Amino acid sequence: MPRPDVSEERRPQIIAAARQVFIRKGYRKTTMPDVAREAGLSVGGVYWYFKSKDEIVAAILDQCFQDDLEALKILLDSAASASARVRSFVVRYAETYSNYEWLNPIGIQFYAEAIHDPTVRLFIQKYLAHYRQALVTLIEQGIQRGEFRPVAPVDTANALLGLEEGLALLIVADPEGVDWKKSFQTGVEILLAGLTIPLTEK
Repeated sequence: MPRPDVSEERRPQIIAAARQVFIRKGYRKTTMPDVAREAGLSVGGVYWYFKSKDEIVAAILDQCFQDDLEALKILLDSAASASARVRSFVVRYAETYSNYEWLNPIGIQFYAEAIHDPTVRLFIQKYLAHYRQALVTLIEQGIQRGEFRPVAPVDTANALLGLEEGLALLIVADPEGVDWKKSFQTGVEILLAGLTIPLTEK
């Protein structure tokens, strides 16, 4: 009898196991043997699918990133005002953040690896480039429609990205001092207030 092909099941199995170990031990203290034990596999079996724990974290983050990018792409095709679409994205992001809150400390440590690891840096840069471009397109649409002031779209997109990523860092360093959801929504509203052209000026 031929052995069943379980390759499609293994990656999600390993990722799920890694998630549990990351939550329990943290990113830095987790080892590939830890993940293998949690998954009920040999260490070699885990290495067959992932060469390092960085690759596992990248796979987890990639799914989160793709969800965010898909939501942004949908908003780009919407007929709503640019401000309304930015707010819709913020509301969705804030709502889904709690589902991935466990990942935030791991993501911050993974980001720190970009200082030393070109592969990690390239992965993050690729994600940021797609995310930035989606935001740039949305901002440009607002400018073209006369809703937003003629700002520099890339700089404005980076300001929004910086607000999001910076708050993620703050909540890891000072969880008691940061209400991520309120701070993110407040920051975006301040940004939109400066971007939006009031009706009295049109």
